Amino acid sequence: MVELKDIAQENGVDLENCVVFIRGKEDILAVDISNAGIRQRSDDTMAFTFSLNPKQALKLEEYFTKFATGEKFYFDISQTGYRPLYYRGLSTITKEISKEYDAKFNITLFAQKAIVEPDDSYFAPTCACCEFCHL
Repeated sequence: MVELKDIAQENGVDLENCVVFIRGKEDILAVDISNAGIRQRSDDTMAFTFSLNPKQALKLEEYFTKFATGEKFYFDISQTGYRPLYYRGLSTITKEISKEYDAKFNITLFAQKAIVEPDDSYFAPTCACCEFCHL
């Protein structure tokens, strides 16, 4: 498998300033963090809002339209570690017009945090006589 750092170097992407989405082993998308806003609600749903140029917005939409609702994928912000999510959907693309800068397109990714429970988080008791044997 090709390393993510190698792919980033080939494409001139600075992973320290990106949100990276990974689906499977080699389906990867990196978006500059300056173009992203992230919100999390108390019910563990998340919204990633992106303000991108037309080419980047199309690439983001094409990447996420392959996902099925509830599909698991991972994200990493500035190489802080991968976190699992479940895909919940994309908003429609809206155009932001301004006289101060070029037109930008806004799109929001909706996801839900995946609950990850380590395999070794529970040990069954080894004997029936003592409730503390498994500690």
